[in-house]
Amino acid sequence: MPIGMTLNYRLRLTDFDRFGHLHPAAVLDILQDLATVQAEDMGIGYNAMHDKGVFWAIVRMKYVVHQEPKRHSVVSVRTWPHSPSRFSFHRDWTIHDQDGNLLLSAASEWVVMDAKERSFVSVADIYEGSNDFSEDRAIEGRIRKLKPLPAQALCARTITPGRTDVDVNAHVNNARYATYAIDALDDTMGRPIVAFQADFRHEVRKDETLRVFTHQDEAGACIEVRKDTDDIACSIKVDYA
Repeated sequence: MPIGMTLNYRLRLTDFDRFGHLHPAAVLDILQDLATVQAEDMGIGYNAMHDKGVFWAIVRMKYVVHQEPKRHSVVSVRTWPHSPSRFSFHRDWTIHDQDGNLLLSAASEWVVMDAKERSFVSVADIYEGSNDFSEDRAIEGRIRKLKPLPAQALCARTITPGRTDVDVNAHVNNARYATYAIDALDDTMGRPIVAFQADFRHEVRKDETLRVFTHQDEAGACIEVRKDTDDIACSIKVDYA
């Protein structure tokens, strides 16, 4: 039996844009949901981490689209963890249709944070579960940190996150940044996204003011969500078909 966990998800109408392409926020939401379920199964879910005064925080996420799913279709999503290093924990996913065709591959990196101090904690100090890890890679190669935006990037909009943007860790959930980014872009006339990467750098709390900067060309777009301090909360890169 393969290491990891597999669950089926029925995609909803609201998971797609008006052109029938899957929203990046919907992808992140599904991947995060399954990761949360498996983390609970591994004994490192929210409650177990909360009892230790720590929480999981995502550092980087990338997915690649091989084929697009259809509205209301059922997809099979699998996730598995890699052996943790001292300060990070890598997790991958695949999404297949019911005929076994690969639709999407994804990879991510997570760290453990002290809930009070908001500082890094060694994974080895908190993980006491089994060693059911797999070194299989959904995406080959290391996911590189995104480069800063060019100087000519424009501020496309200002956002103030509200109650519905915040998750159990009292900060803006990672999937919300995908919505901020896509909403700030020019209309792409229905061009599908074939690759998406998000680097999460500074957490954001409810009611903080955010500015979304964009730089777009024929190949894709780069977006930065910045705090009032000009610190980058999240960098995002999308590639179009």
